[in-house]
Amino acid sequence: NPHMSFAVVTGVMQIAKESIFSGLNNLRVDNVFSKKFDERYGFTEPEVKDLCSYYGHPEKFEEAKEWYDGYRFGNADIYNPWSLLTYIYNDFEPGTYWASTSGNDILDVLLENADKDTNSVLVALGNGQAVVKGINPTVAMEDVGKKPTATYSIMAVAGYLNAVPKGDNDYRLSIPNREMYKVFYDKVIDSVWRFDKDLFKPLFDSMENADVPKMEESLFMLFSKNFPDILLKDEADYQLVLATIALGRGGRYDVGIEREAGNGRADIIMRRNDPRYPNIVVELKKSRSKTDIFNTMEKEARKALTQIKTKEYYLGMKGKTYLYGVCFQNKKAKVLFEEMDL
Repeated sequence: NPHMSFAVVTGVMQIAKESIFSGLNNLRVDNVFSKKFDERYGFTEPEVKDLCSYYGHPEKFEEAKEWYDGYRFGNADIYNPWSLLTYIYNDFEPGTYWASTSGNDILDVLLENADKDTNSVLVALGNGQAVVKGINPTVAMEDVGKKPTATYSIMAVAGYLNAVPKGDNDYRLSIPNREMYKVFYDKVIDSVWRFDKDLFKPLFDSMENADVPKMEESLFMLFSKNFPDILLKDEADYQLVLATIALGRGGRYDVGIEREAGNGRADIIMRRNDPRYPNIVVELKKSRSKTDIFNTMEKEARKALTQIKTKEYYLGMKGKTYLYGVCFQNKKAKVLFEEMDL
């Protein structure tokens, strides 16, 4: 085109196939890790304070920070510009504005190709933890499911994760803010497992209230409505399901699976973030017995509860703490409970 001397191409993902042998080469690229224009694609914290004050609500700054801060571009800490301006336009009503500007189909693709290890990492991220993973900003969508770093790379450059360099292509990954947490949680639940979400609340209400019969009933309803037996092969499968849906407890807990605790690794630990709720420790067993099923399940549940106490998975916790030994026989659950005041 003889009439064009300069062009700017913008988009979520960096062009991955650029080379001297392709029709498109010699590009000058700035991505979310570049420092040259790091403050130019979002608002800095002083600018957000000025915006809130200018529109008459300086007291809304902390809410704006909770919902729309958390991105790191180059050396700058950045707020999502579209979400922030829409938040102000809508009279400072928080919502998932950026996520509504386009489809989130990219997450469906990533999550459908995630293996069990990746799902475990996504659960940890959803619980507010940070993980260190390798990132490649030039990753292509066709690499998803083939290269271990592809899922995290695409989620980082697309804005679902914040990525802070740690050296040697390793990055500290975390969910940046409340807006993305909500999108992330809904997608993990909807894409990894098609859950009946109405079953979540009674299950965790029963756990927080030490209502063992209700907990057994809720566990049976959860697994019988959502899972064929073939997907429930061992304790790890039940563990991942329960830990994932625990993300939806609104920040009440820091949920960990296979986390080092006491003298071993606990299946599920829910450390409370709010003193109104108990800490919860869960150890899971799976029974494969074909005879005397009830007694076998009770013995295994007792073994799980004893394991929690013997290995002291509750060390470091303070206040009311509930211990649950749970044994599954396909969809049925036997639960034994003990309370501690630490």
